[in-house]
Amino acid sequence: MNNGSFTFPVSSSHIGYTVTGSGEPLLICPVSWGIDGHRWTSLDELAKYFTLIRLDPRGTGLSGNVIEKIEYGIPTLVNDIESLRLHLGIERWNIMGQSAGGWTALEYTLAHQTCVNKLIVVCSAPTGKFHKGTFRDPSHPLYPKYEQLSKEIRSLPHEERAKTFNRAIYQYDVQTAEARMTIDRIFSRSEFNAKRNQYFISTELQRYDVTERLKEISVPALVIGGRHDVHVSSSWSELMAEKIPHARLAMMEHSGHFPWLDEPEQFFYTVKNFLAR
Repeated sequence: MNNGSFTFPVSSSHIGYTVTGSGEPLLICPVSWGIDGHRWTSLDELAKYFTLIRLDPRGTGLSGNVIEKIEYGIPTLVNDIESLRLHLGIERWNIMGQSAGGWTALEYTLAHQTCVNKLIVVCSAPTGKFHKGTFRDPSHPLYPKYEQLSKEIRSLPHEERAKTFNRAIYQYDVQTAEARMTIDRIFSRSEFNAKRNQYFISTELQRYDVTERLKEISVPALVIGGRHDVHVSSSWSELMAEKIPHARLAMMEHSGHFPWLDEPEQFFYTVKNFLAR
């Protein structure tokens, strides 16, 4: 498979994607809340061992614009991922998603299970109603800080508000100074699609729930949690590993929401070992 950046047409738009590395194909599922699929440059470590494939949701990065509002949803993103698989001529590939990218990974796997070799879900949840035990929970120690930040940015334009908010809150649970610098650098230069972000908040958080369908997943699955994750409680990782038949749980005891930043050696070893088995 040729390495580089490419586009291909889909209904009413086009999808931008990149391919790096060689070996078994590994798709990194993007989040659907308004940012492109290429922000986590530190995941390039995986391209040493796999063919790393990343795509941008419609309205972000290299991909085309959205025509109808429903195209912001994860179901459209799932269809675009399947179109990419067919475009690349891949029979089966490995799927990995972190946070809301895990939502995409789970929904894609449930819709196209025969096309998935192995599934990896990182610091995610099976439902959009996951806020208990996070900084959005009034009982959480970080809640006052979150409330203050929300008030400070309220008057900003939506795109600038989303960028400022994410740049700040993703600092909450990275565990090292180096990781905090990486998060700050990524979000300071990231572009946000404000309409996609609004759709995620108003629609996807309420729509998404695959909790009762986890038992349908039959492919080998690895669930990675961060013990100090304040964005998505690690208890959700434990629940998913319990409900997905024969899933393996790997809890990163010194990590927050981004275990490849907090415990890179352990994270990449765990992923490589799982996919190589």
